Amino acid sequence: MRATRLTFFRVARGAAPAAPWLRPGADEVSDFLAAHVTELRDRAVQGSAARASFADPPDLALVTALRDGDDTEFLAAARTLGGRLLDQMNKVGGTRPGLFVCATLTDDADPPTLHATALKLQVVSAEGAVLQTLDSGEETLAAVTNVLDRPGELQKGLVYPDARPGSDAVVGDKAAQQEALYFLRAMGVTLEARDAQGPASIVNAVAGRAGRGVADLVAQALPAAAPAAPAAVLAEIRVTVPALTQQTADDIARELTDAPRPVTNVDTAAPVKATMLAGGLKITGPADAVRLVAWDPDPQGGWRVTFPSDTEPTVTWR
Repeated sequence: MRATRLTFFRVARGAAPAAPWLRPGADEVSDFLAAHVTELRDRAVQGSAARASFADPPDLALVTALRDGDDTEFLAAARTLGGRLLDQMNKVGGTRPGLFVCATLTDDADPPTLHATALKLQVVSAEGAVLQTLDSGEETLAAVTNVLDRPGELQKGLVYPDARPGSDAVVGDKAAQQEALYFLRAMGVTLEARDAQGPASIVNAVAGRAGRGVADLVAQALPAAAPAAPAAVLAEIRVTVPALTQQTADDIARELTDAPRPVTNVDTAAPVKATMLAGGLKITGPADAVRLVAWDPDPQGGWRVTFPSDTEPTVTWR
């Protein structure tokens, strides 16, 4: 994979949108950009990247222009996306300045496939060094400054298109962290919850609407249900958990579908963990184990917490 064109400009809170231009040196940084793109695409293949989609056609048109447009359309799309990124950065406190990079890349397939990428790269180290080999064969260290995110550690990046059904793009999953949602909004992309997060999302929603007892029953019933959309999974669970009412199931399905990270499919085989807080103690483990934890009022005040264990408890100090 190699980069065929490139533009970039600095972004920071309070900065004015720059007028991008085609940058020379795409060949020199091609391996660096291709490594970022390949790493993001590998996440999709491995299932660790959530599906991403563009709700509005104009947003999809912008990243399509980065890939397929002529140079004028490419630069116009980069400027629009960069301006939106600056707008979003100005709305969020604590955003770090960086470099907004847009590039078109082509792979080695026959026929070749074009890809577009939009990255917000940040300086992760003011000082660094690289190992270089001289013409004589001798190795030497060369100092570098303002070292950018390396492939595998990118927090805010997008690659278009995505080969997965139901997904338009691959987005760096760290961009879903609360402090980085501004990147998703600027790109106009919605990141779905991963399928493996579905069971925990369902159990949490049931607990909030129907209480811990019903949530425990739902957690036990989930592995026997077929993977599907939340509404279908909840409908199957209701057969064995009648305490989960139709109204509650409908409300939960709607809540999960309309969430900032929509739950569109539930991997019912994914494990669900639970955490219980009691004073200064925190008990975390499989939901089936945590549901055995019980507590009763202590006549002397507070609560008494009990739970069974197959082994004798041990204590370590830090």
